[in-house]
Amino acid sequence: MAKRDYYSVLGVSRQASADDLKKAFRKLAMKYHPDKNPGNKAAEDSFKEVNEAYDVLSDPKKRQMYDQFGHAGAQQQGGPNPFRGGGFENFGGFGGFDPRSAGAQDQYQDMFGDFFGDFFGQTEPGGGARRGGFRGQGRGADLRYTLTITLEEAATGTEKRISFVRHRAGKEDTAKLSITVPAGVKSGQRLKLRGEGDSPGGNTKPGDLYVIVNFQDHILFKRKDNDVLMELPVSFVDALLGTSVEVPTLTGKASLNIPPGTHPGQIFRLKGKGFPDIGGYAPGDMLVKVVVDVPSSVTDEERQALEKLRKGAAASPQVSEFKEKMKRLLQSRS
Repeated sequence: MAKRDYYSVLGVSRQASADDLKKAFRKLAMKYHPDKNPGNKAAEDSFKEVNEAYDVLSDPKKRQMYDQFGHAGAQQQGGPNPFRGGGFENFGGFGGFDPRSAGAQDQYQDMFGDFFGDFFGQTEPGGGARRGGFRGQGRGADLRYTLTITLEEAATGTEKRISFVRHRAGKEDTAKLSITVPAGVKSGQRLKLRGEGDSPGGNTKPGDLYVIVNFQDHILFKRKDNDVLMELPVSFVDALLGTSVEVPTLTGKASLNIPPGTHPGQIFRLKGKGFPDIGGYAPGDMLVKVVVDVPSSVTDEERQALEKLRKGAAASPQVSEFKEKMKRLLQSRS
């Protein structure tokens, strides 16, 4: 099968700048990365094609030869071969990269170093260190560890002690580290611990450890950006007549007034009761969505009371408005 034009592969024009190429490459590399598409052969092929195109077009000499002579010219410049043996050997992250030159090696290291967190967000649950970093010349492999915490811990910050196995000078080494998780951390964010990865020994620098934050499912709360969401069931009587209830928050509890005539799905906001912002901006809010709980059965006494209520409900504004609209609709059809 004939190779596609490298500019078309990256979706850029032939006048694209180096920054344009890098942006296009980042977007496509993240889209087709094997960690995001496990078992997807088409995505794997696209990932290799994208890397091959970027390997050529990001190198000024290769790009010049490609522009003049096409794929044959690029091959004369050394030929792109971003993967060892043409496959995905030891692809725990980027361990399979084998650029041919030191310049290309620095290029890939710089590229992927900028968004390790996006790829590492696809870690397997349950913690444990995995080799997933780029092995540069004279440098050990990076490791990643998935740390699972509660939403409450994410709101207040926490310190966790982790244990994992790494390689030091050709031997397995069990490491134990204390990890400080800042308040407001989001799921998928990474904490970088320099020098805590693998180390071949000698004069080589050790790799880094990337701790990826994951959240436990909460029995009541969900998170959206810096807001915390919760559904609050109330009886149809309390929704009709109004009430005051206590609700849990991330750090305690709060009082919430439910006014008379509250509708199903109505949302009440508790200002500042969400997650803190790492950047120092105002904290998020707590959004409480009312779920009106209608009983499946009633007693005879309750039924009699409800029958009396039904007579007044027939004259409610929305019901009356709907009946009037339906009447006009039916008349227009006759």
